[in-house]
Amino acid sequence: MRIGELEEATGLKRSTIRVYERMGLLRAEESGAGNGYRHFDASHVERIGAIRIAQSLGFSLKEIAALMDAWEDGRLTKAQKLRALETRLTAVEEKRRQLQGLSQWLKRLRDWVEAGENGPKPRLR
Repeated sequence: MRIGELEEATGLKRSTIRVYERMGLLRAEESGAGNGYRHFDASHVERIGAIRIAQSLGFSLKEIAALMDAWEDGRLTKAQKLRALETRLTAVEEKRRQLQGLSQWLKRLRDWVEAGENGPKPRLR
């Protein structure tokens, strides 16, 4: 697929995809026709998904690029990979707990509004 199709498949703007390419996060293949077009495939869509998830956990693009490069180049040992995965898993679980708390508060707030806003306003705990 071309960049426009990748843009459509991922919801990213072309400019963001190009930033990812410049940083080495995405490596497209030249089309071979000498026209400067680059070819992307399903693995690029998946990789963009991983990048976006890592960003949502607070990792910078530089951090993501360094980790992905080290992983793919075989510079990480099994123990380092497991530690990195465990760190990410812990971050995801913490985010899940935070979202669960927010969800519970919003439900209490909704119920309070439905009840005519009588009594003390629910607090976020």
